[in-house]
Amino acid sequence: MLKAMSTTIAVSVSVVLTAFSTAPAQAAGVADFYKDRTMTVLVGFGAGGGYALYGRTLGQHLGRHIPGNPKIILQFMPGAGGNKAANYFYKVSPRDGSVLSHLSNSAALQQVLRPERIRYDVSKLSYLGRMVSMRSSLIVWHTSPATTLADFKKKTLIFGATGRAGQDYMNPTLMKNVLGFKVKVVTGYKGSRAINNAMEKGEVHAMANSWGSVKARLGQWLDKKQIVPLAMVGLTPSPDRPDIPLVLDMAKTKADRDLLELMASTTAVGRAFSTTPKVPSDRVAALRAAFDKTMKDPKFLADIKKRRMELEYMSGPDVQKIINKTIATPKDLVARFKKAVELK
Repeated sequence: MLKAMSTTIAVSVSVVLTAFSTAPAQAAGVADFYKDRTMTVLVGFGAGGGYALYGRTLGQHLGRHIPGNPKIILQFMPGAGGNKAANYFYKVSPRDGSVLSHLSNSAALQQVLRPERIRYDVSKLSYLGRMVSMRSSLIVWHTSPATTLADFKKKTLIFGATGRAGQDYMNPTLMKNVLGFKVKVVTGYKGSRAINNAMEKGEVHAMANSWGSVKARLGQWLDKKQIVPLAMVGLTPSPDRPDIPLVLDMAKTKADRDLLELMASTTAVGRAFSTTPKVPSDRVAALRAAFDKTMKDPKFLADIKKRRMELEYMSGPDVQKIINKTIATPKDLVARFKKAVELK
């Protein structure tokens, strides 16, 4: 009896000691991997927009909290509404935790809408977390034919967009086909900065872009009333501007609301960051911990405030839940949505 108890105690002590000895070894292994390494954040849009702003701001602070303190640089890969970068990230980027991505918040929606054109699976990425949700605002230049929703029902507004895969295309197209607004969309712009320039020159009248980016990048235009926010795409109104009409509330039927809600759900994914599939679990854990610490870092928070950016943190696992829900969208709703946004 005593011998058995002694054996059990010895085994238990051995297990505890092993657990304690393994943790430092794993931490050392992660630090060794990242020491003197240059990491890359792949951004699926151009260097002048909101994706660049959030990617750059995170990159300037995240390395301090990763074991080994790696240097972090950004790589911009605009095209196909963010799908070019997503395909590259999934197929080409090394699967070792040295590359992170800031992909389109609609990447999961694109995966269910156009599986034949997609070469990625967002459900297999490891998400570090989300910096902020992405309520999308529909912004119109002050001299445009329509600067109110009432006029927008009667007069056509020309929107600039990167491509058919992006929210800058799908949001105004949904408003046309579901709610009856007068819309034309011109695609092919390299990013939101290019669309901003086109709007200022009169090439287009309007754009759909994240409200956070509009405030951060176009604050002076807002202050001078050179741009007018017509509507907001999201599951809830923007806390700072509840007066801006919510597109979701404009639905007249449940069927229409389902379509608008699917689009609005992408705003919850927001400005999320991930690493590639099959990264060793200790590195994923270290990257998630570093992301969490960065969100509380006083220097990081000071930059967020200085740059007029928004912060609405969500953990990596919680982002993953939203992604998985989108991937599981019923096929009949997917078919109706594709028709509403004019995707073949």
